[in-house]
Amino acid sequence: MLAKDRTDSSRKPTVQARFRARLTTFIVVASLLLVALVAAIVAVPIVRSRNLAFYANGKLVAEEHVLAMVVGLSFDATSDYYKARVDLADPSHPETQYLASGLKTEAIQRLIIMHAQSDEALRLGIVVSPSAVDTAVEAYVNDHATPGDTPETERLRSLARRSCIQLWAASKAYEESLTKDTAVSSDELRECFVRWVWNLVDAAGRQLTFEQASARLAKDALANKKFQLILETGHSFSGRRAVW
Repeated sequence: MLAKDRTDSSRKPTVQARFRARLTTFIVVASLLLVALVAAIVAVPIVRSRNLAFYANGKLVAEEHVLAMVVGLSFDATSDYYKARVDLADPSHPETQYLASGLKTEAIQRLIIMHAQSDEALRLGIVVSPSAVDTAVEAYVNDHATPGDTPETERLRSLARRSCIQLWAASKAYEESLTKDTAVSSDELRECFVRWVWNLVDAAGRQLTFEQASARLAKDALANKKFQLILETGHSFSGRRAVW
């Protein structure tokens, strides 16, 4: 019995050592797995955010939308950078870099307003149908792609670009609802005539009378009044927060 007890007692340290070694190994492996899991969880948002430009009112705005807006501004007569085709200029030239920076700033400002207007449209129950979006997409493709350029046409019809056009369409629908009852009075037409008389001439350069220019005045004055109304509303939206 004594010998047996001695043998058992001599084995206890060895068993305990093995148990501690296995426990240590388990902890190390578990720790490595935990680190790997955390790294994977963190990596997914990082990968997904590579195309993120900024957040507007808590909504993700994709870099694709900013790029699309930058391209569109070059064709937009209301833009400060109308016809500024930086894509055709030398990217290393300081002037090109200055124009590119300005274009991106204006694009972001407009996107912030568009998101705000889209939210207002949704709140008011203004919905853009899929068929209306299809029409807008085709018009966009026709304006920005060369006929026969299949790769470019497919890129412009991508889901990312479609979502950008859908945002624009919702924003435009809101603007139209905002200005649908806008009208120009006869007094306002007279004021416009006095202000723009220097530019109201016929093809031969002769000055037009108020009666001769009335149709043109009515169209331009109404468009200008609507634009000013949208601009004023846009200024109220421009205070919306954007997070980079």
